[in-house]
Amino acid sequence: MAQLINANPQEVIFTSGGTESINHAIKGVAFALADKGKHIITSNIEHQAVLRSVRMLMRLGYRVTSLPVDEYGLVDPKDVEKAITDETILVSIMHANNEIGTLEPIAEIGQITKARGTIFHSDAVASGGVMPTDVNALGVDLLSIAANQFYGPAGVGALYIRPGTNIIPLLDGGIQEQNLRAGAHNMIGHRGHG
Repeated sequence: MAQLINANPQEVIFTSGGTESINHAIKGVAFALADKGKHIITSNIEHQAVLRSVRMLMRLGYRVTSLPVDEYGLVDPKDVEKAITDETILVSIMHANNEIGTLEPIAEIGQITKARGTIFHSDAVASGGVMPTDVNALGVDLLSIAANQFYGPAGVGALYIRPGTNIIPLLDGGIQEQNLRAGAHNMIGHRGHG
């Protein structure tokens, strides 16, 4: 899995699928950085896993800026740059749209978030394993993928976490997955696709 996205194995934790990976990225950062700020940026065309995660956070007092897209479904990186404030803790923009196939300008957005010191997550469930997805070239801090999107088993996902990214586990218990996701390992799913 790490080779697939040009990461180190210790930077990848396995999850139960894309939905859990996305929830962990968004909520894990939001809870870890609540003292720094409560502003999150996303777009109007994200998957329900992103949209429902940020809606839940809004009920907890977080503020969300949802950026528009153009006629091709593209987020303008300049809109991301304008929306970032001192209280922005996370930007989450999908890599490829699962309905229209648009590839977002993730590398450009990654340069902006890096310059501003803002954590950047990308939902790559529709693109990971289907097209080249290099976390370093994209400049993401967090990347969500799911095995069933590229002929792997359902119920297996992964979350790439760049070292130094401030994120907390959503599932408490054991010390599996570098102490970032508790629970028995899905040995069949991991061995078949890990």
